[in-house]
Amino acid sequence: MRIVHWLMVVLLVALLATGLAGNDWLVWHMRAGYSMLTLVLFRIAWGFCGSRNARFRSFVRGPRAAGRYARALARRTHEWHATHNPLGAWMVVALLAALLIQCSLGLFTNDDVLYEGPLAKLVTKDLSDTLSSVHRRGWWVIAALALVHIGAVAAYYAFRRDNLVRPMVTGRKRLPANAGDPSLASASMAFALGVLAVCVLAVWWLVTRL
Repeated sequence: MRIVHWLMVVLLVALLATGLAGNDWLVWHMRAGYSMLTLVLFRIAWGFCGSRNARFRSFVRGPRAAGRYARALARRTHEWHATHNPLGAWMVVALLAALLIQCSLGLFTNDDVLYEGPLAKLVTKDLSDTLSSVHRRGWWVIAALALVHIGAVAAYYAFRRDNLVRPMVTGRKRLPANAGDPSLASASMAFALGVLAVCVLAVWWLVTRL
């Protein structure tokens, strides 16, 4: 899962660069978009059938838990969590939802010159133009979410000396004894590759067969 996270970061930068460059770079923009869609679908699927700490049910909590955690932050007390804290969990959900919508919209877009998404032919030109406009503006939503995410990680380290990057790299998180299992337990690699293969085939079918 850690490699998926960092691949998504790399792809996000690549999508921004190629999207701003335009022209023939749009070919690579679309390829990066297909790759991002594949990884987003994988992460969503992994949130239901993956390793224990990667499943949404292990870290996504309701509004009360998020509010309680926010109040704890305001009081400068610290709740420890083996995985994402309640606020961070909703940031994960928001980013995945935004990326899924953005990638899906990209399938229907066109640049009014040479390039169009693989599903643009399924909608009218006017609708494709509208979706293209929404797609271009959608980047700023994702950029804002990403900046908030990065800012929160930096703030945790600056004010609490809590390094949130280390677990993303090493798969281990240092916690008090009563805070839960710090191990980011992994499921079978073969199973993970199988889930990823299904996502790859789904995106391939979507962009080549519809």
